[in-house]
Amino acid sequence: MKKIFIAFLLFTLSLFARGDAVILVYHHVSTTTPLSTSVTPSTFKKHLDYLKNNGFTVLPLRTILNTLKQKKDLAPKSIAITFDDAYNSILHNALPLLKEKGYAFTVFVNTQSINASYKNILTWDELKVLQNHKGTIANHTSTHPHMVRYLKDESTKEWESRITLEITKAQKILKEKLGVSNKMFAYPYGEYNEDIKHILQNLGYAGFAQQSGAIGQTLNTLEIPRFPMATNYSNMKRFATSVNSKQLPVKNVNIGPKILLQKETNKYFFSYELIEGNYMKEQLACYSSSGEKLLLSLNDMKVKIKLPLWSAGRKKINCTAPSKTQKGVFYWYSQLWLVKHNDGTWYKE
Repeated sequence: MKKIFIAFLLFTLSLFARGDAVILVYHHVSTTTPLSTSVTPSTFKKHLDYLKNNGFTVLPLRTILNTLKQKKDLAPKSIAITFDDAYNSILHNALPLLKEKGYAFTVFVNTQSINASYKNILTWDELKVLQNHKGTIANHTSTHPHMVRYLKDESTKEWESRITLEITKAQKILKEKLGVSNKMFAYPYGEYNEDIKHILQNLGYAGFAQQSGAIGQTLNTLEIPRFPMATNYSNMKRFATSVNSKQLPVKNVNIGPKILLQKETNKYFFSYELIEGNYMKEQLACYSSSGEKLLLSLNDMKVKIKLPLWSAGRKKINCTAPSKTQKGVFYWYSQLWLVKHNDGTWYKE
């Protein structure tokens, strides 16, 4: 009887995705910066309090990546906290709250902004302070360009050389100034395509995006999702949904062209195949960036979605399915497209 119970217990535990983690990305932690890239210090405190009071384990980003790469189990409810762009509010407003909880975090840095002493950007000495308090510093390019965009009259070879230099130059400076040796890279603006992923792969980096989703054993290290935290997406209900999410396991993904013109977006389809898991596939739902629920076809485990007729900009589709056993928990998968104006020009920030 005891053996039967143990076998049942192991089976029950196997239903739960033990290799899942959620990565959060912040920019400003301030009341005086743009709402689209900010959370207030009081909101950030509420986020950290929620993690502390609800059994989450905040780990260094490298620990999560290494654990998943080694196919080992993560601690339940694993979380990584990241910041992009090295704004000084990280030091002044976020660090005291992180120190209070003893939480590790990662800051992705574009080095030119620091060398040029840009307003509201941390200095090299201040970044060392972060390192001394569980902060990891990582690569966010040299100049923070739109990496997918070509300069006027630039050839493919010239573009590839320029983008490669953006990464390698920044890494060299980070090594010289701060002793950074990790190969973690965050895409500026969350923008990337297959060519950029190929460059990153050749250089041996893990690439962090800005589309939502959890990560797990089927991790794609070149497009690692992070949940963006900003005023419009940082209320506690949305935060709780984000940090409790699981990875929706998929394979055979086909998004069509990553870069599209406005007029052609609804000519393409997004398709993938689900992998069995502890989620209700019959309740799978997919939504566009604007929150519009999209029509999808589900044939056995194969999902197919026609892209909407999008305006120019960065566009995402988020697909979620509720857990079979955990109320309020959703399995999550997201993809990104970059939509240009019909005349071929890029959208403005």
